[in-house]
This record gives sequence, structure tokens and C-alpha cells, in this order.
Amino acid sequence: MVTGGIVAVSCRGVSKRFAIVEAGKLWRVALGLTGNMESFEALHDVSFDVPKGQFVGVLGRNGAGKSTLLRVIGGVYPADSGSVRINGALSGLYELGIVGNSQATGREYADRLLTVHGFAKRERQRMILDIHEFSELGARFEDPVQTYSAGMAARLYFSTATAGQYSVYLLDEILSVGDQHFQAKCWRRLQDRLAHGASGILVTHDWSAVLKLCQTAHVLDRGRIVFSGASERAARIYLYGDSAVGEMRRDLAAFIKTPPGLISARQGDDLVVPAEIEIFQSCDVCFGFVIERMQPGFGWETVIVTKRPVSVGSRPGRRRVEARVPSLPIEPLTYQISLQLSSPDPGASGQFLLLDSVGWLSGNGIALEVLGESGTQLFHATWSVAAA
Repeated sequence: MVTGGIVAVSCRGVSKRFAIVEAGKLWRVALGLTGNMESFEALHDVSFDVPKGQFVGVLGRNGAGKSTLLRVIGGVYPADSGSVRINGALSGLYELGIVGNSQATGREYADRLLTVHGFAKRERQRMILDIHEFSELGARFEDPVQTYSAGMAARLYFSTATAGQYSVYLLDEILSVGDQHFQAKCWRRLQDRLAHGASGILVTHDWSAVLKLCQTAHVLDRGRIVFSGASERAARIYLYGDSAVGEMRRDLAAFIKTPPGLISARQGDDLVVPAEIEIFQSCDVCFGFVIERMQPGFGWETVIVTKRPVSVGSRPGRRRVEARVPSLPIEPLTYQISLQLSSPDPGASGQFLLLDSVGWLSGNGIALEVLGESGTQLFHATWSVAAA
């Protein structure tokens, strides 16, 4: 739900530096005497908005500045320059160290965090019951947090941070922790918060989480935003770099005709996925085929894939290619089909140049609806190729 142009979070020109502290010089930091100390820039001139009613993703590798950005937005670190504006009550999933020590029990941690957020005692009592139930910690809720496994701690942190109806949520990698059952619960709760108009920022390595939750995303590299836009394109840049997105070699070969955006097939029947391609310049053109499924709270699962691209021709001209899956044995669900054209890279043995792509990561994927009864066996697809 998006409310007519209202901005939930505004981040403008934010930069943040940290002093590099050598042994024996901690006293200078304690006294604020860091002016002449060596430092590194964790964030540089970062600007973006989060529309009300949306979650926005921030993707980046280790050291990109994702967690620093989230903590600056949440007020844990002050920005050296720039400004942050939050419209509404804020909750962040990075706050264990802020509200108490590791000796606190799960119940004490929840109570202290809710106190920091300003909830009255009676309201806290009701919310702690919800946290205890949602986290599924049972009797361990009364044990010190330092005795929890990573999965148990994730249950506690997420349950506490989302127990109330906040306007803005800041999430730092938390959705990638915990078992599949609890992750699915997390997704359902976040969808409920979104349905009630909540907004937020998800910073993560998990690009599939960004695709599930966010319409738009930003790619952060060495403290700078290098891409802002649709989450599918952001995920592709994060995975493969800018060249894989904007510089596919369609001058060598390209798809001319592909199936519509949704096709249906019955379990046990042959699945045929036809396409037409055109080779523009003499090169060995190969065809690849993938069927994938998004599992809520888990990510993308590859169901059927070719071991390596199959050669379909090398001379210029149009050709019809066809992926055939005999006696389709996958269970009746909705999947995504991706098609790729590639060519062996003359400059790198065993590597392929991406010529053209049809798929969810390119924003033009083909949904596959499988009808029938549940199936179990997976297998390799077989192929046939014919000239048009």
C-alpha cells in the first residue's frame, strides 16, 4: 500500500567516517581527540527515499557499508554530514547491545526493548505474551540470551522488534537466520505489517529476500550507491555486475520470439518451451533453460536446469529452438522459466558470454503453472533444435 507520495524515510547526502584506532590510542577516542587520526569512509554521499507503505532493499557485499547505513538511519551512529528524516515510530533489528547485557533473559530483553520504545507496562505485558508465543522459545524464554543459538536469538530479536505496529522497520540480515518454518512466519508477519501501511529498509546479502519484499532496491559498494531502481535489476547487478545487465551481446544473437508471460502444463505431460532466435554474426550460440521456484522464507530453488548450455548453431540466420521436458514430474505449483543464449568466451576458457536472456532476473520471465497431482522425481531436460 502506497500513500500518495508520502515519504517514510528520507536519507540525504549521508556520509560517515570511522577513526582507525591503533593500540594504546583508545584514550584519544574516549576524549574525542580524533581529528588527526587516520580514518576510513564507511559511507559517502548516500541519498534515497523510502515511500510510505513500501520496503526498500539495500544489497551489498561485506564491507559495503550496509549495517553502518542502517545504524545511521536508526540513530545509533551520528552522520558526519547529510541528514536523515523518519516519519513515524521506528523499530530496528540490530538493538541487542543497546538495551542490555548478554546476561538478560529473553523476557528481560523484550521488556527492556519495549520500554525503550515507550510502551506502557500494561501494553508491554500483552506484547511480551505475543513475543513468547511467536518466538516459540518455550521455557528457554527465561534463560540468558547468551545461552541461545543463533536461530533462537533470531527468533527473539525478530519477534520483539515486530511485536508492535511501527511505522518504519529497519532489518539487518535477520531474515536469513533461522529455520525455514520460522522464516515463513517472518514473511507472513512482514506482509501483515505492509498491509497495514508500514514501511522499512532491508539491508542484506540475500537478493532473493529483496525480490520477495521490495519493489525497489539500491546496490551499495564501498559506501557509495552504485545503482538505484527495480529490485530485479538491482539483484542482477549485485550478482553479476553492471556489464551483465546492460551489455549483453545481442549484436551476436538474440531471442526474436518467446512464449507468453504465463504458460500452463499438466503434470505427467510433455512440456515444450519453443523460442525463435536470430544469429547475427558467426559464432557458436548455445541455449540454456532453467525452471525455478520461489519458496517463501527460503528463496529460489532450481528445479530443472541444463548441466551446460547446448549448442544450437553458428551461422547467421533465424532458428527455432525447443526445450522439451518429457512426462513433467514436478508438483503442481507456479514456477519461473528462464531462457539464455550464450557463446564460449574466446578470452576465458570454460566461460561463456551472455548474449540474451529471458527470465525473472531480467524482468521478462515466463511463469509456468503446473496442474495435476503432486510429483516427486527431478530429472534432466532433453533437447531438440530445428532450423526455422
